[in-house]
Amino acid sequence: MILTVTANPAIDRVYFINGFEIGKVHRADRISCSAGGKGLNVARVAHIIGRETAAMGFVGGYTGEFIKSEIEKQGIKNLFTDIEEETRTCINISDENGASGEILEAGPKVSEEERQRFISDYSAYIKDYDIICVSGSLPRGLTSDFYAELSRIAKEKGKKIIIDTSGKTLEEILCANPYMVKPNEDELSALMNKEITTDDDIKDALFYLKEKGVEVPLLSLGKDGAAAMIDGECYKFLTQPVNVVNAVGSGDSTVAGIAAGLDMGYSLEDAIKLGMATGTANTQFEQTGMVTKDLVDRFFAQIRVEMI
Repeated sequence: MILTVTANPAIDRVYFINGFEIGKVHRADRISCSAGGKGLNVARVAHIIGRETAAMGFVGGYTGEFIKSEIEKQGIKNLFTDIEEETRTCINISDENGASGEILEAGPKVSEEERQRFISDYSAYIKDYDIICVSGSLPRGLTSDFYAELSRIAKEKGKKIIIDTSGKTLEEILCANPYMVKPNEDELSALMNKEITTDDDIKDALFYLKEKGVEVPLLSLGKDGAAAMIDGECYKFLTQPVNVVNAVGSGDSTVAGIAAGLDMGYSLEDAIKLGMATGTANTQFEQTGMVTKDLVDRFFAQIRVEMI
């Protein structure tokens, strides 16, 4: 079973507007509204492809109640910690060509009592879950070592934890020896203070993560797939080009596929291939964090794996 952590969830509203320009009035062609946040995208996709999932994090106010109601409708177990302040709303504007932009609210402030209550619940709940997925930004009130604390607790209990974050939070995570991290090129370049452009750069980046203590380093390469280190060797996972409807949530879908593969006992290579397939399948839908099993199976068969 898979447990996801979304510390800073949101109601995600996607507006499909062709030719959007600042300073002009627009009418949306279509609108999509969903319980969002990176970890919830992971939970939704993992559930769609057949894995039992639960969701943790912090929620408050009307938007928090909406999120809990929505995930329960989708068959995801609600383990959220209630807080005093209101959960955020985030807006995405997309056009027919797949281009998009986002407006992300900062989110509520979590009190020390709320943080401690979450840690207590998390420590108790994870005994029932094999794979832990921690994704996204932190709300105000939580320090940058919060995910590192979750990683250490998971490691003590023998659980595999996959973490998708950036900046100072990512830097802190590397000190906690997580099972897997999934930065993209820009996020890791900023951490290493080195541009990642060539295959040699990719290998250096994976070795950097390995030397920092990450058991399975994974580097997202966007439309070019991903790279990972498995048993000391570096590999690229290459996807076929597709016409993108909406790419938002594809990284989260990738994490969901990897987690689902590990949960099903796949080899590490096949679990990452499943992640690439779910990430690609997500680009075919307007809704954030959405796939179908048929599409995932089709894209899985198209993934190529090459040693770097």
